[in-house]
Amino acid sequence: MTQPSSNSPFFSKSSLDIKDHPLTPNGRFNRLSYLGWYGFLNIVTVVAYLALGVFVGAFSLSTFSINDRVMDLFSGAMGIGILVLWAIVAYFHIVFLVRRLHDANRSGWLCLLILIPLVQFLFMLYVLFVPGSKGLNDYGAPRPSAVWEKILAWLMIIVMILSLFSVASLISFMSSTGELQTPTEIVQKGTSYF
Repeated sequence: MTQPSSNSPFFSKSSLDIKDHPLTPNGRFNRLSYLGWYGFLNIVTVVAYLALGVFVGAFSLSTFSINDRVMDLFSGAMGIGILVLWAIVAYFHIVFLVRRLHDANRSGWLCLLILIPLVQFLFMLYVLFVPGSKGLNDYGAPRPSAVWEKILAWLMIIVMILSLFSVASLISFMSSTGELQTPTEIVQKGTSYF
């Protein structure tokens, strides 16, 4: 029996470069790519939900108002559309999460930790803050972030920080640590302007 030559094309590596497609679970996402694609997914989701609402008549663009019978729509076409959009968004969220785990040289099956309450918070912090492995790992070479991914990721970070500050200031005001202590002070200080 003859052994195949190591020069035969069957056993040699392909000379064609495999294009890394970001919408498949194969490959890696660094932190900025993950945040950029996650932000893009959120923007597309909001636009898709608004388009669905306009299409089935739940939302009016001319008056920017919601239809009074919107609950009836949820049992019909709107409910099916929301379910389909939710499934698509969940799939892509899992794909992005698997790619981010691959960057840290971890199995994509770890994304199932997101289904466990309380653990999901710590897991998402891990996903956001763990650095990716340098160079090649079990899941391929590092994928460089595109410019738009970096811009969108930094916008997501800035919006997240601003929203945390605004929620903290709202909680501070609501817990009566602000200057206005009682409703009578609000009336006394508020009526001087009128």
